[in-house]
Amino acid sequence: MTVGARVLVVTICAAAVAAASAAGAQVPLGQSVTDVDGRFTISVPSSWQVQRNVQGLAAMLAVAPAQRGDRVPANVNVVVEALPVPLAAADYAAKAEVMMKTAFHNYAVVQQGDTAVGGRPAYYRYYTWDRNDGVGLYQVQAYLTVNQTGFVVTGTTGNIPDRIRRDVPLLVQIINTFRPASTP
Repeated sequence: MTVGARVLVVTICAAAVAAASAAGAQVPLGQSVTDVDGRFTISVPSSWQVQRNVQGLAAMLAVAPAQRGDRVPANVNVVVEALPVPLAAADYAAKAEVMMKTAFHNYAVVQQGDTAVGGRPAYYRYYTWDRNDGVGLYQVQAYLTVNQTGFVVTGTTGNIPDRIRRDVPLLVQIINTFRPASTP
């Protein structure tokens, strides 16, 4: 795919997300997940599988049941990281993006900016990238900080317009339930 075609797909996907978010119905999020160390809570659908203390930085991973034809099931993960100094959410996101630009093949930002999650200042980013096996991913992230603790909540689906329309409104709904502890 050429860069011009990728920009077109990203633009189409951004429009699809905006339309789906405006019209999307809320899904019941019947499973409340608390971090084993008490650093956050988040809610996911009851049918999703949840793992805590996943290998690597992820403190939690929740995965939707596989649907026919999906190479990437919708999922949400939470990374908790000690920061050397207190940072604003936007500054934390900017530091993370430096790594993303070098590590993620065909990384392209769809949109980003300041927001709030659970009444706390946050920074969001919608973006696409391709795994090494060529599978395209569409991700939405929220960055939050509390004192010297950084939280990155990432929702992932396949970078296919139907998947984006289906999954992104739910991923955003889940991310909006994220609540960090006031003093992790």
